Amino acid sequence: MTRRTRRIVFYVLVALFVILGSVIVLYAEGWRVNFSNFKAEKVGGVYLRAYPQNAEISLDGKSIPNQSNFLSHGSLISDLYPKNYRLSLSLSGYDAWQENADVAPSLVVEMKYAVLVPDAGTAIATTSDIANFFVIGGDRVEQRTSGSITWRNLAVGTGTIVSHSTDLKNMIYQTPAGADELYDFTTGKTLNLTSILQKQHIAAASIGTIAIDPYNDTATLVSSKNRILTIDLSGQTAAVIATSSAKRALAPVIAASQSSLAWSEFNPATNTSTIVVYDKFLGGINQTFTLPGATTGLTWINGDMLGVLENDGSLSLYTLSNQTDRPLASDVRLFYPTSDGSMLAALEKDSLEVFDFSSNDYYRFNLPDMGSVQSLAWYKDQSHLFVTYPDHISFFDLADTSLINVTTVSNGTNPSYDPQANTLYLINNGDIVAFAFPN
Repeated sequence: MTRRTRRIVFYVLVALFVILGSVIVLYAEGWRVNFSNFKAEKVGGVYLRAYPQNAEISLDGKSIPNQSNFLSHGSLISDLYPKNYRLSLSLSGYDAWQENADVAPSLVVEMKYAVLVPDAGTAIATTSDIANFFVIGGDRVEQRTSGSITWRNLAVGTGTIVSHSTDLKNMIYQTPAGADELYDFTTGKTLNLTSILQKQHIAAASIGTIAIDPYNDTATLVSSKNRILTIDLSGQTAAVIATSSAKRALAPVIAASQSSLAWSEFNPATNTSTIVVYDKFLGGINQTFTLPGATTGLTWINGDMLGVLENDGSLSLYTLSNQTDRPLASDVRLFYPTSDGSMLAALEKDSLEVFDFSSNDYYRFNLPDMGSVQSLAWYKDQSHLFVTYPDHISFFDLADTSLINVTTVSNGTNPSYDPQANTLYLINNGDIVAFAFPN
């Protein structure tokens, strides 16, 4: 081979190296040739995690392999040219799921909580006359339209269910005569709470709230027109922990956390409400603060933050540790914090607002028939909400800004969601129906 030939070969190899190297680098950086328009474009992708994991995936009508397995819980759809795609999930036994994926160059759109809604429920009580119920750990208590209350098909009382402990230790029901009775599921015995309160000169008609402390099933919380009491169920005695003056009216709501109680006293002369924070362990008032107007709702967001809803719809957050009050929203009807206090959903007259305290993100949605929404409940992933209407319950994905996936779970009333079992219970035509959501 001559020197000239060797030079030609060398320069050709160098050129090939440069060209191939450049192609490899550009490919690694996401550049592809779009043969639909013969232009070089950077590609993106979609990461999808479906529930159930084995759901069938399609992109713009084309089937996509589901990559989920015991090592990878999701599927990455890569090499997508920038545009808006229609992503679909389907599986027998579930309603179809669809969402728009707006793919941008060099970015991956994440859809980590694509939850399919069961297309049918299972009737677990078919007496066709259920008026109310609650389920704990698969164990349920039913109240018939006749007022008969049963547990495990045994009659435990007659009346209206008022409150129950979170561990199915006991419940409170009001008899047709207006007396409050406590039933102990572990002993099968009934305790007349009204007679205990009468010893403190509390008439049944003056009681605003009576409820089992959600953090202590041996204590019952009671508010009357001018007193706050606790009933020690083990000793069967009532103790007054606070008394308001004749010029102030106690709001009926008592908010309980693991360590504190909170209630509101309204002063009509000044049109202000004093919020009282009571330390359950030390047995005394910890803090008080005053807000304008009357309060209609108190809820602990976490152990240090209290949500306060006023009668004009103003919602504020009061932080105990630094004693600061933060206005959050207006025109609020009801509000719902997550169990860990990281997020809050505010149900307003014309919209739904969601606040993410961990990231300071804020969302606003106008759900269908917003004015008739009665209540909300958080799904366990804190990325979905159950929305209760007068005659049906819907399931809403917070990432669904275009409102494509506002899915009706079922017609019915009285929804109750158990996050441990990941099951929604409701009453439909007098039966209790369970909808098991995918894990």
